[in-house]
Amino acid sequence: MDESVRGRAAAVADRLLGKLDGARAVVVATEDGFELGCATRSALESARLAAIMSSLSAIGEVMAAEAGIGRVRCLMLEGESGYIVVRGGGRIGAVGVVVAALVTREALLGLAMHAVAETVRELAE
Repeated sequence: MDESVRGRAAAVADRLLGKLDGARAVVVATEDGFELGCATRSALESARLAAIMSSLSAIGEVMAAEAGIGRVRCLMLEGESGYIVVRGGGRIGAVGVVVAALVTREALLGLAMHAVAETVRELAE
């Protein structure tokens, strides 16, 4: 993977982590599951998360197609201590990417979803 792609992904992850209240981590991965960049405030196995989130994104696409609801815009998982917001469809050059933000329960979920969407759009520029 081109180091400029990794550098851009890491910079975008850092910016999103810094501007998102309640953010614990941000991971940018290729759509086939390889970590490109990560910013975190807690211990996290980011390479494993990258692989899982790309699979989740793909499963979401299949579910949406099966249900006839169109392309997936965002996937959200709710846990006891927070949320994971996942959005695919972004690109860095020719590389398809998935962005995930892990936020605490105190975070405003709508703002987190919006910020992740903005990040995916930013990557495409």
